[in-house]
Amino acid sequence: MNQRHYYTMDGSSTEFGSGLRSPREEFAHLLRLLREGKRSTFIVGPIPDGVHFVDHIQYGDRSTYLQCAGTFEAMTIEWHRVDDDGQDRHYIVGRGGDHSGEPSVDIPFFDGTRKATVYPDEVFALDEATDIFFHYYETGSVPPSYVTRWFDLTWPKPQP
Repeated sequence: MNQRHYYTMDGSSTEFGSGLRSPREEFAHLLRLLREGKRSTFIVGPIPDGVHFVDHIQYGDRSTYLQCAGTFEAMTIEWHRVDDDGQDRHYIVGRGGDHSGEPSVDIPFFDGTRKATVYPDEVFALDEATDIFFHYYETGSVPPSYVTRWFDLTWPKPQP
């Protein structure tokens, strides 16, 4: 793909690729920084050709990205993209386990003030998460061996 990317860690953004490490090593390094009481969210997304990083962060369309929350030992990975029908959708990445009943694994982040609740097959540790983020960086998608579960981000309408 060789496209430029940005990343955001707990709200601070910069252009991906320090040049000091290979992209795979850079993802492993950044994801290893996700620790309880420290950093807890990471997002990576493409920057369109010809667009300056700062302009993209301030004004660009950031509807396509891969993100995670949690720690390097237990995180959820989510893929936000525009589907073929033009709809903006959010998916949780998993390995394809049993999804009967409600999700039951809590992934705390932001010092436990927030949590994501997912199924057991949707919890990842550092090495596997690094592989998924690196694949996304190279291809713009998650590896085909994983499944995605649509996660509706719309707020419920207030009841009259």
